[in-house]
Amino acid sequence: MLGNLQALDPRKERLSPLDAAFLYLEQQRQPMHVGCLAVLDGCVPFESFRETQGQRLGRLRRYRQRPIRPPFDLILPIWEADPAFDPSYHIRHVRLPTPGGETELHRVVDELFAAPFDARRPLWEIYLIDGYEGGRSAMLMKVHHCMIDGVSGAQVLEVMTDATPDASTAPSPVRGNGRGHSSGLVSSSVSTLSRWQSAAAAAPADVLHFARSALGAVGVVGEFARQPISRLPINGPLSHGRRVVWATFPLDDFLAMRGAATCKVNDIVLTVIAGALRSYLGRHGATIDERGVRALVPVSVRSAGEHLTLGNRVSAMITTLPLDIADPLERLQAIARETRALKDRGQREAFDFLLAAAGVFPAPVGASLARLAESWPVVHTVCTNVPGSPHVRYVLGCPVREMHPIVPLGVGVGLGFAILSYGGTLSICATADAGLVPDADAIADALAYSAAELRARLDVEPANAPAPTLADLTPTIAALMTRDTVTLEPEDPVSWAWETMNRHRIRHLPVIDHTRRLVGVVTHRDLLAAADSTLSSPEGSARPRLRPWVRVEDVMEAHVSTVTADDSAAEAGRRMVRHKIGCLPVVGAGGELKGIITEEDFMRWATEHMGGPLPAANARNAHGEGVSTCRSKPT
Repeated sequence: MLGNLQALDPRKERLSPLDAAFLYLEQQRQPMHVGCLAVLDGCVPFESFRETQGQRLGRLRRYRQRPIRPPFDLILPIWEADPAFDPSYHIRHVRLPTPGGETELHRVVDELFAAPFDARRPLWEIYLIDGYEGGRSAMLMKVHHCMIDGVSGAQVLEVMTDATPDASTAPSPVRGNGRGHSSGLVSSSVSTLSRWQSAAAAAPADVLHFARSALGAVGVVGEFARQPISRLPINGPLSHGRRVVWATFPLDDFLAMRGAATCKVNDIVLTVIAGALRSYLGRHGATIDERGVRALVPVSVRSAGEHLTLGNRVSAMITTLPLDIADPLERLQAIARETRALKDRGQREAFDFLLAAAGVFPAPVGASLARLAESWPVVHTVCTNVPGSPHVRYVLGCPVREMHPIVPLGVGVGLGFAILSYGGTLSICATADAGLVPDADAIADALAYSAAELRARLDVEPANAPAPTLADLTPTIAALMTRDTVTLEPEDPVSWAWETMNRHRIRHLPVIDHTRRLVGVVTHRDLLAAADSTLSSPEGSARPRLRPWVRVEDVMEAHVSTVTADDSAAEAGRRMVRHKIGCLPVVGAGGELKGIITEEDFMRWATEHMGGPLPAANARNAHGEGVSTCRSKPT
């Protein structure tokens, strides 16, 4: 997209170097838009849908703008308001051909997602798809990657949907202005430098250790760049066609597997994807050696205060999927070890630093580097994981039963995976190049088989297995929960979490954003895993060596099982046993934290009902003695 010389005006709002990179990568056979397919349990009138979505998205500044590239990419592209902006142009209506089944839905989604945008308009589209079997409909969202990343895309989905079925059709409140980080020097460089300064202020002696770790991690990234990947059947020149397939699982299964294996949900997901790739590539005669398959894993660096601040705020890690390991449990253990090692070596910080440093290069250099990536690929696939809403959302009163994220393809990667947890489910959605992966349906089947194989190896019963009969008089969560809850925020130093746990004698800390919405949980086990184990004291009350630049969001679990105050306490206890966890955050309809229920809450309740009420001196708050504030930082 070429602009005119007015684009050289330094007062214009500019794309960040990372946002611009996705614009530079755009080609006829390589459209760089992301997407999401939402399946609605019912139908909504198109006119009301178009009016409501137009009002809501029209309030986001970025959705009214188009990117303009200056001649020869002499400077970074600019954001320019579309003088003819009309949201109704971007919101369209499609009806599935008869009989309106899964085959027809996939065919329509494939065709719509593969189509490029009109570069003269803001780069987004929404399709309401009617005629889906069972009286259902679907909503396909497309937006260029230069506008959003996975986390901000999930936030935009919440703008488009409602928390309750009876919500007003008026535009929902929008926190944030829909603007991105468009300064001439990418803002992540400021973030990276500030974290170095914070580390120096917290523990000056650790600065040299931090610098050595960062340099070592940069060396790891450089090693990947020096050793281009070998080609697999899923890699090569891309075609015009795209296939979008998905497998949906109960999130409860993945939480239970995480508990059984004492790892992260992302480790479980990567293991399932590795098993699917092992099966698929094996059937296509690919030779997989001990080097495995390289996967680019984007990592969000978006802070809680950047809600609905659009653009890309991501770093990344490159991990190896060991497809040569046949046993799924051994494969999981290998992946968990490597992801922990990559975090310990600071690979994410290294990518963050490199992306920030890219902001100091002239725009023509950035554009050339983006084009160079086409001929120097370093990964086989992409696996991006974003936590979505834990609760069902609604569109004009119609519940959204499924959400499937869609990732773009580029730089010779013909198969990528996007993962989204939503409403008690987890979707692993694969985007495949129609030429490189003509039998994409086999990917969905391979994902389902791989998950079942790992679940059986971990001896985890499926979530739909019959549950024990619960007594009619089972108390609700409200009768047991602790309401005065100590919390942290994602940007807090991880050392604060350790000090807070010791002060209040607790082992779990909910993590909330500035609106009190739950975004994760950090546990005592997470902190021990994040510490330098060789320097950790064997005494549990002593503080281990925690790297001063590490934030709470770096170690917390973002895929969290939650309950509401009206839920059954017995069901919550069953879930805690199944997931092998010691707490469940209690949230409201909008995801805001209301309290927490822990193992000690159950013990206190059981003791009271078996032998009468506890003496007042022993009736402790299960989450922290005498806690009366919802925010506690070390002094």
